Amino acid sequence: MKIDVLWTPLELERAPPIQERTAVAVDVLRTGTCVAAAIHNGARAVVPAESIEEALRISNSIGRDGALVCGERQGARIEGFDLGNSPAEFKSEVVHGRTIVMTTTNGTQTLTAMAGAGVVYIAALVNLSRIVAALRSAEADPLIVCAGCEGRVSLEDALCAGLMVEALSKKRKKSIGAELGDGAQAALALARELSPLSVKTLRSTAAGRALEKIGQGADIELCAQLDSIPVVPVLRDHQIVGLEPSAGSGGGGKGRAK
Repeated sequence: MKIDVLWTPLELERAPPIQERTAVAVDVLRTGTCVAAAIHNGARAVVPAESIEEALRISNSIGRDGALVCGERQGARIEGFDLGNSPAEFKSEVVHGRTIVMTTTNGTQTLTAMAGAGVVYIAALVNLSRIVAALRSAEADPLIVCAGCEGRVSLEDALCAGLMVEALSKKRKKSIGAELGDGAQAALALARELSPLSVKTLRSTAAGRALEKIGQGADIELCAQLDSIPVVPVLRDHQIVGLEPSAGSGGGGKGRAK
């Protein structure tokens, strides 16, 4: 298994052909966590949109009874939208049976940039072990792409990617060790340096400080709950659905960063 990690989506321009890889989009604070929560709580699908205008167009085409439009700009809910980008909003009684149309500053932009891949999983800390299990079962080599922040590296996404690399690179009986690209080696070193994962670390990041500043610091604790949402969201045909357990999304205990 060859594992590559891109620390920002801008690196996709120079990456190996994404069509030949099993791709993972990582956005810890907060899109990846919201997507996992929505799918786990019974949303029909999550449709990523690049812009506010596109999100409104898609939701109107689905029909307001069947769709919820959600998203943020600079962390705050977009005016007139049903939901923002807080995992706490995506409760079963709100999202069950609905299609969630989502546009965010970084996460959905990354997903649309990766739409050409054969498979794109959406990862965060809350479903890390499930994503790792799915990658172990996949035929193609993993390409992990951190959403970052407006083209810049985000510590929490790189850390999550490093934790995935660490789990994937552990040798098992009758298995061959992983070959790590430079980005994967750097992410792994970061994860080992910052181990054990802590809520304090997430709060110290630029994204964490920004959430605290706008009064949404409680989301950081939700996003830090390791393996608390046992789903594997996968982008197919421009919408995100849950991967069936039989397709390789096994295992993973429930826990929380201390």
